[in-house]
Amino acid sequence: MMQSETFQFKAASTQDSMTGAVRVLSGIEGVGAVTPSLMRNEVTVQFNDDLTSRQHLEIMLTNAGYAIQPSGSTGGGCGGGGACTCR
Repeated sequence: MMQSETFQFKAASTQDSMTGAVRVLSGIEGVGAVTPSLMRNEVTVQFNDDLTSRQHLEIMLTNAGYAIQPSGSTGGGCGGGGACTCR
């Protein structure tokens, strides 16, 4: 099933760093789409949770040198509120 998660970066992103983050995430098996928002300093990732997980995506970003906010800091993956009801 497809899931959507938003990762917010701790440090202000540049166009180059955002492009790099998109490249890292796009290369992960199961990732369907990566939508960057330079203005909001975040990326939203749609992925197949049978092939990857939020934790794996977070680890890959961290290993690539991107510091991201802890999971609860962005208010959830589907527009805020924490409890995603997207299907």
